[in-house]
Amino acid sequence: MVVTQSEKAARPSRPPPLWFVTNGELTVGPVRTDLLQRGVFHGRIPEDCLVRELTWRTWRRLDQIREVRAVRRQPGTDALLAQAAPSHATLVTELGAARDAAEVLSLALHACIETTGASFGVVHRALDGHRPITTCVRGVGMLGRLGAPLGEDAAVRLARLGGLIVAPPSAGEAERAVATRLGAAPDLGGVAMVPVTIGPSLMAIIELGRVGHAFRSSDVTALEQIASAAALVIYGF
Repeated sequence: MVVTQSEKAARPSRPPPLWFVTNGELTVGPVRTDLLQRGVFHGRIPEDCLVRELTWRTWRRLDQIREVRAVRRQPGTDALLAQAAPSHATLVTELGAARDAAEVLSLALHACIETTGASFGVVHRALDGHRPITTCVRGVGMLGRLGAPLGEDAAVRLARLGGLIVAPPSAGEAERAVATRLGAAPDLGGVAMVPVTIGPSLMAIIELGRVGHAFRSSDVTALEQIASAAALVIYGF
């Protein structure tokens, strides 16, 4: 018996593009296109940063990247963003009941866990330009991590550029760094990281882990809202 193969056999699928971003001092990546687009859209990637796709040999300006141009704010965008204002206002009110920045971050961590269904989480606070230190924890097995300083790993570098993670723990270098910091449990289904920033300054990093299940894509917006509200309240102190 002769077995023939179709001439139109499916070609191997091309892997999705991965990006590096640099401000001349720090380089972050590789990150997926959606993370790059969110960073640009929300103003977390400064205009003077350069971008390089994983397979490229040269860096390019942001305005030379087709995927970036696609998410530049168009007329009417602000009105769409304003639709999320009530939930953001509610968060600001709730976090505004805190007595100081440390309590704001504690409440923000609680809100992140409640909203996403995370099993545990930590806050790393950056004080006076020093490297972040773990100042708040929630969940079984996390207490021993209090007071630990963070090294300058891929997740911390991403946070300094305003990047956010919602992904499986093995998705990349930054995700693996978060998973390791959270204990790298064998049944860890997802990790998340969101920075709390005021302008170019990193105030804190919130990291979460979810056992048994991955985080949802909708958790991205929720985490951004909570971090934004926390930054606004801290700025007001």
